[in-house]
Amino acid sequence: IDFATAIRPGLALYGVSPLPDFQAALRPVLTWKTRLTLVRDVPAGTTISYGRTYTAPRPLRIATLAVGYADGYPRQLSGRGADVLIRGRRCPVLGRVTMDQVVVDVSHLPDSPIPGDEAVLLGRQGETEEISAAELAEKAGTIPWEILTGIGPRVVRVAV
Repeated sequence: IDFATAIRPGLALYGVSPLPDFQAALRPVLTWKTRLTLVRDVPAGTTISYGRTYTAPRPLRIATLAVGYADGYPRQLSGRGADVLIRGRRCPVLGRVTMDQVVVDVSHLPDSPIPGDEAVLLGRQGETEEISAAELAEKAGTIPWEILTGIGPRVVRVAV
């Protein structure tokens, strides 16, 4: 091996470039999904998540997702404007990311989701919506490779 010309393909294997100018030449190959475990309506003023860090400004329909920081979904995304994709639309994360759960606002979806529906944490869903590792990293105050390598062993991997 000629170490003067060696490369480190790590991120490129995921379809992610450390250099933004080259991202268009790569296609992300990873989608991280989970399922909704609960959907319910809450009145205005309801506090959500540990520490009551989010207060519903109006009546909301919320969904609980089966994922948390124990799975590698960064706790640093709490209150930082992170979204997930449900039925091809962005749904904001509410309150704190807990060890095993995330709560999201699904009020704006035209058809109410149901427990068992798919939520995309990272990747594409629908025609145009995508959440990239770079987007999550920026909101969590970290780097894309920390997002990718942080996905924990409880997350089932399926190679296609």
